[in-house]
Amino acid sequence: MFESLGEYQHRQDWRSNWRTTALLRCSDQALYFAGPAMQRLVAVAAESGKPLWSHPYSNYQLILEGDALYGISGQIDNEVSRKFDPLTGKVLAELKTNRRACTRPTASCDAIFFRADEGSVRLDLQSDESQLVSPMRPNCHDGVTMRMACSTGGHRCATAI
Repeated sequence: MFESLGEYQHRQDWRSNWRTTALLRCSDQALYFAGPAMQRLVAVAAESGKPLWSHPYSNYQLILEGDALYGISGQIDNEVSRKFDPLTGKVLAELKTNRRACTRPTASCDAIFFRADEGSVRLDLQSDESQLVSPMRPNCHDGVTMRMACSTGGHRCATAI
């Protein structure tokens, strides 16, 4: 598994997501490694520890939501963000998020939030479309915080910054 991850990368600044970025996300089926200290995005089987797939771009901040793994790219690399099938690595969509600076992406049951050029942006998970929701600049290490209300019977939710 460590061979799959590759050598540690010594990237450390606001444009490359800081080393304090969470480098691991997981589900019951897989573990996902990415971030400024990695050479590539790597998915590993939770049960066996064997690599499932990898992607050559590494500097994603990961959000695992529903049936997709979202790789939100950093500012410095001019790389598009991507929506992946979590178990195969198939790219389901390329997302032009224009994410910038150090702010961590955060998520709710229906959206991903991050900082872009104009302020805070909401990426709708149904349409994969981004929209400006506030001119505020979120804190680098916390990201956009919000109130959320979800219905008890389904996936309906409402978010407010």
